[in-house]
Amino acid sequence: MGGQWRLVKPEGLAPAPRGAHASVALGTKVLVFGGADRAPIPFNDLWALETADSKYEWTRISPLMAPGCKLLPRSGATLTVVGDRVYLFGGTEPVSGVCFNELKVLDPATWTWSDVEPQGTLPAPRHSHCSGCLAETCLIVYGGAGYQGPMQDLWIYNTLQNAWSRPTVSGDQPQAREMHTGCMVDTTTLLVYGGRGSNFKVCCDAALFDAQQMKWTAIEPTPFSRCAHSSVVLPPAHATSSPGKTGSGDTEHVAHELCQNGGAVSEEGNGTAATVQGTTAPTPGTVGSSSRVLIYGGYSGEAVEGDLIQIDSRTLEIELVRRGPRESDKGGTVPSVRFAHSAVIVPSGGSGGSSDVSHTMVVFGGVNPKEDLNDVAVWVLG
Repeated sequence: MGGQWRLVKPEGLAPAPRGAHASVALGTKVLVFGGADRAPIPFNDLWALETADSKYEWTRISPLMAPGCKLLPRSGATLTVVGDRVYLFGGTEPVSGVCFNELKVLDPATWTWSDVEPQGTLPAPRHSHCSGCLAETCLIVYGGAGYQGPMQDLWIYNTLQNAWSRPTVSGDQPQAREMHTGCMVDTTTLLVYGGRGSNFKVCCDAALFDAQQMKWTAIEPTPFSRCAHSSVVLPPAHATSSPGKTGSGDTEHVAHELCQNGGAVSEEGNGTAATVQGTTAPTPGTVGSSSRVLIYGGYSGEAVEGDLIQIDSRTLEIELVRRGPRESDKGGTVPSVRFAHSAVIVPSGGSGGSSDVSHTMVVFGGVNPKEDLNDVAVWVLG
């Protein structure tokens, strides 16, 4: 996979240096919320980095708060776009050690935060988990760390029913972990990579969870141990729609069946966990094709890393894309090593009048042994 690093200096006042913040792509914007510096001082600020036409510019958003909604500073939370809303879940206040299990929702049209008051049993408070958009209408959450340490539970929040459920899952489950990443490689498949286990050992495995079967279908060890890294799903070549969506009626049908009429029994016995047998969810791009997941940075258990690694979502085969920084790299051309940063994929437009859409991975912030970071680096896909 070709590509190259580019360091950018966005216009506008930048967020304070930080790690363990939450970030998500919203069109050509990169939203950044919270995090903490090494003091640790936690944040609850909201920022938008506009990337359109490769003109990067920061804007600090002063969101409105719905009546009764309070949003305390935190690190280790997640942001997930589901439909036209952005959901914030979990996190921790690092000084007191308080963990959160509340669900907040942001309306980007008005930049208003609101409390979500879901039905059903709530997930235990946690931070350093992963989340994703499942079947276009659900939020899926896996693992993280709570008051008892790393966890391996999986939860689904159904936006149509406004309810949490913990489905009964089958297959060999990954060990409990925190500081891992999770990517939706298609509308119903979650790929989990790395993290740190209950014995503080950094994990090196990749695992696939199939939400149609409510089953962990594969776990494979890799040569690379990583935690507090980032991962993004690379859109297939010649993609003409957004990652994870095909725009077909089949996708809408699967989403409805999976999240509205599911029949799996949860551990709480409320039957709201969603699954559907005998349907085939479309994958991004060509049906049957595998996605590529790009891993960047993190901590290996021995050192803070700056490597780029690629995983095949079907075979879980892994390869080193670029080692770095390397001695041959010129100063100011490659980002410094880091962990607890964020990375998202944004569209960067077509070329030559083609309908093809190119994409860029945008990396923000993080921490290394020397400093807290607030820089922006982009990996331009070749």
